[in-house]
Amino acid sequence: MENTPNLDLPYIMPAQAQKHVTHNEALDLIDTLLQCAVADRDLSEPPEEAQEGERYIVAADASGTWAGREGTIALRREGGWRFLTPRIGWRAWVVDEAVLVFWNGDAWEKVTGSDSALQNLVLLGLGTVADSQNPFAAKVNNALWAALGSSEGGNGDLRYTLNKEGSANVLSLLMQSNWSGRAEIGLVGDDDLAIKVSSDGETWKEALRIDRQSAQVSLPGTNLLRDYAVSLLPDSGRFAGNAAKGPSVGAFEFPSYLVLYNGTAVESAGKFITNNTDYGGSAGNLAVVVKDLVDKIRGPGYRRYGVEFHVAQFTMGSGTSSAALNIGGTNYYLSLYPTFGPMVPGMTFHAYVRALDAPIAMQRAAGQTFIRDGVRSADHQVIAPGDGWVSMTIHHQVNPYESVGYQPDLFQFRCSASGHRYLLACPAVMGGITDVDDNVGVIASINRWLP
Repeated sequence: MENTPNLDLPYIMPAQAQKHVTHNEALDLIDTLLQCAVADRDLSEPPEEAQEGERYIVAADASGTWAGREGTIALRREGGWRFLTPRIGWRAWVVDEAVLVFWNGDAWEKVTGSDSALQNLVLLGLGTVADSQNPFAAKVNNALWAALGSSEGGNGDLRYTLNKEGSANVLSLLMQSNWSGRAEIGLVGDDDLAIKVSSDGETWKEALRIDRQSAQVSLPGTNLLRDYAVSLLPDSGRFAGNAAKGPSVGAFEFPSYLVLYNGTAVESAGKFITNNTDYGGSAGNLAVVVKDLVDKIRGPGYRRYGVEFHVAQFTMGSGTSSAALNIGGTNYYLSLYPTFGPMVPGMTFHAYVRALDAPIAMQRAAGQTFIRDGVRSADHQVIAPGDGWVSMTIHHQVNPYESVGYQPDLFQFRCSASGHRYLLACPAVMGGITDVDDNVGVIASINRWLP
């Protein structure tokens, strides 16, 4: 063997003449390969300004003196070029890129960790394997983000920015236990900040919400007025008149604070009967629509007794006065709204609504947020017969400085054609903004405690 197995250095052979030539050649190779630093690896032809002793990795499609030498290390020596064929594991520092590369047998490849910049990566897994669903994945016990200080060229601040495409998209921090969701913080389907929790990863309950416009904080799970609210309506939403203080109500009485419009007619669709026969009592059976509502808002063991209330049935007339509300190509005409009168800047309306023959609409006014079966919305609401009973809450809030003190548009019910019917149960209006439980039922009126 005349050369070393790794660097291919020439041996001085026995009885060799001019041994210094072989020795000096070996020194040249060691000088080239030991602490190897190449000036560039992107050139395909020799640079005119190459200096003695400079090294280059010959790029693809080499030409001129470098033709056919792709991938080799080119050494500038005595006005010419010497080419060294790399072997697996050879390393070189690329000066102009400040990266370390190694020969993998086919090409020069960056050494992991030598990059000062990683750009346009498709997958990145830290301690685990990333995939198309999670292109960045990390499996660690601790993670640290620290601000770049002013002494290091930064300003000492650290802002972690996340962005979603649009308001209807989701931007959140989802926290899981054994891969099942338990808490979520972020902008979930809108641009209000919300915190939600779940016991099973499937059913989620909203614990806190901060309105993006008013900065108002609502606590759906802990609001003090949630289970006890004083209605400003004299009949507590029971359609029974001012004298209705006890648990029982008499004949149906349409309240004066509601206005029928465009020929709309109203009658009772039945009432909830305390000690009703459906659930073991003796006072009589419930109308089907009333029983459906009670089944929705009360537990099985609590449907026999309770404060009585009527359900009002409205039938749209043939009138089409007032501007039509067009939703999805259908015109809806005004049918029912509250009497024009005093109104504080912040009010809450709640009722149970059901469409019988065709979809009906509830028009949203400026400054209002609808909460439909617990889901918030800033859009008009269309309720279809197939939806059954729907819990509807309206938060109506305007700037007190710009409030005129009266407002007829707290709520509006609209129908698309004459003869269409809908039901209304337990309507209640409260001063101020409060989150009303979807199962609250009748809300006690202040006249319950008056003489």
